[in-house]
Amino acid sequence: MTLSELAGGCIMTGIRGATLDDPVCREDVELLKKHCVKNVILFDVHLPTGGLRNIVNEDQVRQLTDDLRHELGDDIIIGIDQEGGEVNRLTNFKDPAVSSMLSARMQGVMTNQQLATTIEPVAKALSDAGINLTFAPCVDLEINPDNPIIAGKGRSLGRDPERVASAASTIIKTYHAHGVRCCLKHFPGHGSTTIDTHHGLADITTTYVPEESGVFSALIQAMQSGNIPHAAIMSGHLIHRSFDPCRPASLSASHIAKHLRNKHKFDGLVFTDSLDMKAIELKWNAGDASKLVILSGADVALHGYNAPENIAHPAAQMHQALVGMLGMMHPDAVERLKALNLRRRHAMLE
Repeated sequence: MTLSELAGGCIMTGIRGATLDDPVCREDVELLKKHCVKNVILFDVHLPTGGLRNIVNEDQVRQLTDDLRHELGDDIIIGIDQEGGEVNRLTNFKDPAVSSMLSARMQGVMTNQQLATTIEPVAKALSDAGINLTFAPCVDLEINPDNPIIAGKGRSLGRDPERVASAASTIIKTYHAHGVRCCLKHFPGHGSTTIDTHHGLADITTTYVPEESGVFSALIQAMQSGNIPHAAIMSGHLIHRSFDPCRPASLSASHIAKHLRNKHKFDGLVFTDSLDMKAIELKWNAGDASKLVILSGADVALHGYNAPENIAHPAAQMHQALVGMLGMMHPDAVERLKALNLRRRHAMLE
């Protein structure tokens, strides 16, 4: 694995268009290929225009994911935000159990058997579409009922950490049975925030409660014991100044290396929340943010390339920054990073 390949494996971005016959889609995919990018996130809506983006119908998505694997390699991770409710990228699919998938709030009050029945058709739809990672479940506790982005959109499975962990376990098992991996979000916990990180950095210094990361810890322990399949974790753009006075969890070694890795013993893939959110881009460009992501102990810097403003595709800037950083690291450290990247990605794809 070259430095260029290692850097590409640490990047996930969005692309424009629903087919490689579309010149902008072809342009983006060629850019990803040039920079060895191995992770792609799909969206239903193209925010700069409000029109369709990557997802039109079942057959089209399957053709797109097949083409992405042909162009970028069979080992790519193709992800999607599929929580249900207001965060549903599959509203154009024919099966109403998929297109009208119930919100996390409604999932959280179901029995585990009912929940598995709800998730089953969605898991099959993602698998059939060639998507192998869902950024779900959201395990943020519904602590602040006025939270605009979690409680306000019905994205929490509930307030009780034990019930949330139990529901999340059922969701993870059901997706995994169809070959789709899950990514828990948003570490260390987004449920107490008062700000939507799409619009600015969320300070949780005075609102955070230990139960929030306790849900992650319980699920990590269940993974380690073999009670549930391994899942990835997404770090949030959440600043807790007692842990790190300057950087949010998504860019912070105090949060990721020290707490998620060392304290909670998580050794799987860590993705960031999207770096094109205002919480990050108001202070860090995509390249500088990507370097901090990898230095924090996370694995994949995610940039959805789907903000309302039209911007240049970030893959080149991210790749250049990471290659430059890796080139300055001690060879032994680079080799360890290569080994970790390969092992964690393999575990996610197996």
